[in-house]
Parts: sequence; C-alpha cells; structure tokens
Amino acid sequence: MKLSACYIAKNEEKNLPLSLETVRDIADELIVVDTGSTDATKKIALDAGATVLDFVWRDDFAAARNFALDHATGDWIIFLDADEGFLHPARVREKIGKIAALALPVDAIMVTRVNVDPETGKSQGNDRAARLFRNAPDIRYQGRIHETITHIGGKLVLYHDDGNFSVYHTGYAESIGMEKTERNFRLLQQEIAEGGEQPEQYFALAGCYFDFKDYRKAMKYAILSLDSPVQPVASRVPQFHIAIEAMRRLGWPLDEQLALADMALGEYPGQPDFYGERGMILSALGRLEEARASLCKAIEIYENKETPATAQTYFNEESAETVRARIREIDDLS
Repeated sequence: MKLSACYIAKNEEKNLPLSLETVRDIADELIVVDTGSTDATKKIALDAGATVLDFVWRDDFAAARNFALDHATGDWIIFLDADEGFLHPARVREKIGKIAALALPVDAIMVTRVNVDPETGKSQGNDRAARLFRNAPDIRYQGRIHETITHIGGKLVLYHDDGNFSVYHTGYAESIGMEKTERNFRLLQQEIAEGGEQPEQYFALAGCYFDFKDYRKAMKYAILSLDSPVQPVASRVPQFHIAIEAMRRLGWPLDEQLALADMALGEYPGQPDFYGERGMILSALGRLEEARASLCKAIEIYENKETPATAQTYFNEESAETVRARIREIDDLS
C-alpha cells in the first residue's frame, strides 16, 4: 500500500515543519502545492523530500487541492493543512491498512481534530474532518471554500476515527480568526454572484455572520442549513451550536431556544454541549430541578469522555466551569 501525503500551502514556514514531521515516517510520497509563498515554505518542503508544485491561486480551495490529487500516485491520500499533524503517527499506516482491507469499501476516514489556540494554549473543542481517503478519480474536493471531499456521482462511505487518527489543529488563533472570516466571506460572495445563493453555502454564511456578530443572519442561515437537503459530511453539531448561540445572544424566546436544544439532543444524545445549552435555558425559565439534571449530565459526559467517536464538540474546560458555576447557583437557591 502506497500513501501520498498532500498539502496546499502559502507562507507556512512556521507551521509546515512540525506537520511534515508527523507524516515523514508514514508517507511514501510528499506533495506540497504552493499557492504563492514569499517565505521559506517551498525550501522547507523540498528539504523534507517533497515534490513542490506551483499553483496560481484563483480563490478556489477545491481547485488547488484537486491539483495536488492529480499528481498523487498513492493508493490512499493523507491531506493535511499545514497547521495540522497526527498526534499518534506511529499508529496511522497500520490502521489505514486494516481499514483498506475491510469487506465494506471505505472511501474516507473522518479524523478527530483537537483544536488548540496556539497563542493561549486554550482548548477550542474537537471537530471532525475527512483527512484520509482512497485515491480514485471519482473522489475529489468540491467547494470554493470549506471544500469537502466528495464521491462524484455517489455517496461517500465513511469510517469514523476511534482515536488512532487524531490530529492537532492550531488554525483558529484569535488574532487571525477575523482575517480568515473576511476572506471566506469574500469568496462566498464571489460564488453567490456567479451562481446565486445555494444550500451548500448556508452553513459557511452562518459561520461568517456569527463572527461578524450579525446574530440575526447567523441564526437565519444556521436554521436554513439545518433544514437543507445538503448536509455536511461530519455532523450537524456546528449548525445547532451556531443557531442556539445566535438565539441566545439575540434574546430569542426561551421556549424556541429550548425546542432547538431538544432537537439537537434528539440527534446527539451523547453531546455535553446540548445538555449544557438545555440546562442553561431551563434555568432561565425557572425550571431549576430539570436544569440541574441537564447541567450535571453535561459535566458527567465531559468528565468521563463519553462523547461518541462520530460526534464533535465545542464543550471545553471553560464551558465546564460555566456549567459548574450555574449548578452551584441553583444549589444555593434550594
């Protein structure tokens, strides 16, 4: 089995060396598509033994990624961002081999991304992303931004990571967050100008508007995304999260907030996030006994690390402390 590790990169001299180190002993082939670096990115990649290909940037992440795939010769692809890397690289190759040998054909592996702010060291929760997949002509990226690996003309068969493929991700630093949001919003507006507003854009728009603090539009597009026939490969947790948080910040009717939190729990009963959200809403409604039970359940799941492998979470230690504080307030009232 031959593995190709692919990247697209621009001015990633700070991030790329560590990421390459995590795939050095795994990959049989390294491909770095450079989209216009002016720093040492290309030299770092060449020194690591990578094939470096130049790609003229045209505001389309899927096009750049597919250019890398066109040059990859491995049976399986590892496609990481420069600010990502495997936490357990020694496990990766053997595990891919076992998955590739399964009777059920697997197209892609959903890995757990452990998000950390590199400037503060704070956890930013975990999410899911397809970072490993079969090298096949009908498996390609789609989407100018928030590009997603897809099975052209079919449905992607996924394997959900059990922890062997976990990667770190440091790309959500507060200092560059708004810069990325503004870039993404600009690309979305280009897409909309070219082809009109499409359902696959709803969630990306929700995220942008939330970062812009336009919570009414964030809520609108998050709910449109939840109601859309086009759903993300990973999970609907982020859509619920943005919709509920936007409602809260708008002071939306509590019964409507509660209905959405209940809907989220119906889909993701193992999420500490939505027990926490539900408990806070019930507390505001004065239903303190129910609120305490829901808040305690959030802490129980969080502390016991019971979140299902197929889910993603925004719940971190800061969230947990907020929930614990509310439990103490409820206890003081009883």
